[in-house]
Amino acid sequence: MNFDLSTWPEVNLQQVRASFKEVPLSAYPELSAYNRDGIHELQMGQGGLFLASDMAKLLKLKPGMRVLDLACGAGTTSIFLAKHFGVSVYAMDENLPDSLIERAAAAGVSDLITTTKADARKLPFAQEFFDAVFCMNAFFYFATDDLYPPYLMRLLKMGGELVIGSPCYRTEIPAVIPEEFLLEFPACLAVHSPGWWRHHFEQTRDAEVLHSELHPRGVEFWDDRVRYLLEAQSPTKMEPWMRDMIYAMIRMRNRDTDGFVSHFMLHARRQRRT
Repeated sequence: MNFDLSTWPEVNLQQVRASFKEVPLSAYPELSAYNRDGIHELQMGQGGLFLASDMAKLLKLKPGMRVLDLACGAGTTSIFLAKHFGVSVYAMDENLPDSLIERAAAAGVSDLITTTKADARKLPFAQEFFDAVFCMNAFFYFATDDLYPPYLMRLLKMGGELVIGSPCYRTEIPAVIPEEFLLEFPACLAVHSPGWWRHHFEQTRDAEVLHSELHPRGVEFWDDRVRYLLEAQSPTKMEPWMRDMIYAMIRMRNRDTDGFVSHFMLHARRQRRT
């Protein structure tokens, strides 16, 4: 990618959009009932339901299971998990919108979703309450403390599983790094590599890490998100914060020629290790 952003936001949108690949809907037959708006509905991060579906595939979800959708944002992933797997989802976010209840009812899963407004560091749940924990595009905001993984794993039943999907760096960031890679500063300093997250969980005796790898579409998720947002609305009509966010992502992808900024998934099981 190499195009001129000097006239942003009044750039040649056709040229910019054409530079960003879409994730093909055909690659996710389980999402055949969704259009691109549905894939990205009320999502603040990259990947949308593409990433959510891949994360869910790592878990052995069955109807009746209790699943914590940790820092779920607007709760689109909570509705997805309840609708497709029949699990009882505890949709938890500090800023959970009241509209989630109505949207869950419209999707026919209001009986499967319990809403909880809480701080991720002060979760109001008993130990060993959940069969699974699901967290998409949020974990790095609150969970880099060494004490957090053991705190979270205690909420899982023995044998229960956790999956995280999130932006990452391919390796840990070096001392000198292009400024364009440091999106959402200073939160970007809490973004790490899959290897770092593996070690972060392996330090606790309660976690067996089964998978912590770059997502094969990790870079593509960035492109797909940019393209969707630019097709949904002209930058000149966006709120300034949204316009600035898209500009930052475009600058990053313009500079990142080898996929240093990507996404990863981590899958872990609660298992007492000696």
